Order: sequence, then structure tokens, then C-alpha cells
Amino acid sequence: MIKRSTWSMLVLFALVIAGFFFFRGRISTEFSVPTPTAISYSYLVTQADGTLVNLRIYDNYYHTTQMYRDSSGNWLISQPATVPADQGLAGAAEAQVGALKILTTLSSQPNLKDIGLDFPTYTLRLTYSNGNQHIIEVGTVTPTGSGYYVRFDGGGIYVISKDGIDALVNLVKSPPYAATETPVPSPESTTTYTLETSTSTPLTPTP
Repeated sequence: MIKRSTWSMLVLFALVIAGFFFFRGRISTEFSVPTPTAISYSYLVTQADGTLVNLRIYDNYYHTTQMYRDSSGNWLISQPATVPADQGLAGAAEAQVGALKILTTLSSQPNLKDIGLDFPTYTLRLTYSNGNQHIIEVGTVTPTGSGYYVRFDGGGIYVISKDGIDALVNLVKSPPYAATETPVPSPESTTTYTLETSTSTPLTPTP
């Protein structure tokens, strides 16, 4: 027969084991790393706008870069000079237009002067294959430095990712020209010069 003291020890041991697993589970729950929540962003333009066929960007001094897609689907530059575009750089600019991420939508209308939209620093004009057109006016950088204040089609005001805007407005200073080969200078021809010596007769004074 098991003694009463033995039963007491067994019960106490069982309680200790149960308490151990209970507290371990509680600690594990409290200190577990939470699963990151996916953040969904909205974009200024969407695929519903169609295929971009013309992009014009100019600053408040009207320095302009404009490029358009020809009937073959290739990008050409029309301003500041009419030349072929680097297709990779032009395609990257097109992709960047579709990746302009909205960080914040301003619910109330601020003073346009306070955010640089009374006289926008840059303006982007977009034309799509289905006839859709959009105007993006770029104001000042936000106090946090994360984005620009932007007015879309003369209406809603948003904060758009700074990196996205910078990649596009930099085209004003650096248009996506196609790389051209540096011409190789032809060998210079050797020219022999002959020095001619003329003999002159001194004049005799007339008596």
C-alpha cells in the first residue's frame, strides 16, 4: 500500500509539472514575434489609364523634357531636341510613372502657398493611348522628407514618395538620350610645307 506521504509527494510533483507547462506557454505567447501585417498602397495612376504614349516634364522655368512613343512602340525625345531615346531609360521612366506611391491623402485643402503648389516646382503631363490625360503638379518636400506634396488633375492633394518623384523630375536635367558612339578621329594627313625665299633688289635712289 502506498503511504499517505507518498501520495502527497506525487500530487505535489504533478502540480509542479502542470505549473511549469502553464507558465512556459504564457511566456511564449507574451514574447512571441507578431506576424507582420501586409501594407497595401495606392498609386496615383493605374493600369486602367492605358498605355503611356507621351510624357512631358517641365520645371517652373519651363526647362522641358518630352518623349513620346512612335507607331512602332519605340520612345523618341521631342524636347529639348528631336533624337532617339534610350529605350531602357525611357521604359524605366514609364514604369516609374505607374509606381508613384501615395503615402498620404490630404483630407482638407491646405494653403497652396504653404506647400509650394501655388507655383509648382515641376509639372508632369501624361497622355495615354486611350486618350486619358493627367496633370501632376509637384510642390515642396514634406517636413519629414519622405515625400512631395502633389496636386493631381487640379484637384486632390497627396503626399507622393520622394524617390518616385525625384526619378522623374531628374529627367529635366538628364533626358534619356540614346547612347551614341564616340567617333574615332581619322589619322591626320602629313602636309609638307615648302618655304620659298625671295631675292629682292634694293632700290637705287634717283639722283
